[in-house]
Amino acid sequence: MFGRIALRDGLFVAVAFLSWQGFAQLTAADGALADALGVVLGLSVALACYFGHEWGHLLGALATGSKVAAPEKLTGLSLFSFDSKVNDRRQFLVMSFSGFAMTGVALAVVYFLLPDGLLATRVARGGVLFLTTLTVVLEFPLVVWALVRQDLPPVEAFESRTAPADTAN
Repeated sequence: MFGRIALRDGLFVAVAFLSWQGFAQLTAADGALADALGVVLGLSVALACYFGHEWGHLLGALATGSKVAAPEKLTGLSLFSFDSKVNDRRQFLVMSFSGFAMTGVALAVVYFLLPDGLLATRVARGGVLFLTTLTVVLEFPLVVWALVRQDLPPVEAFESRTAPADTAN
């Protein structure tokens, strides 16, 4: 299933990149078309960055031999489920920090590589800042838990944001 998800996400990122290349400059203009394009292109970049964040988590988990499960459907935004009952604290921390690192990359991309003066850029930056805020609010406390308590947060913390843990590995 991870191969199919990689294909899905790769195609999305490719379409977002090509759309940006073809239409982003139009969002410097005034008018409804420029506004609509700016919102769509900017949100596409933010969603691509979200995928990068989630793939960072997954690659960190796989690099440490963590037990993870793929979602049953391609339609959800959840990329995998981390099994906190069988994985250890080190695996959890590497998985967590790998996603955080990709968020840092996303921030660098939208602030250093995207051109100023475009509505699409402002929407992309706003979207990535929103996602970064969610990461800090929702994910960082779990890392603090693991660092302070020397164990993993309860499994319910993961089940609320991921696919069921009983899917195939």
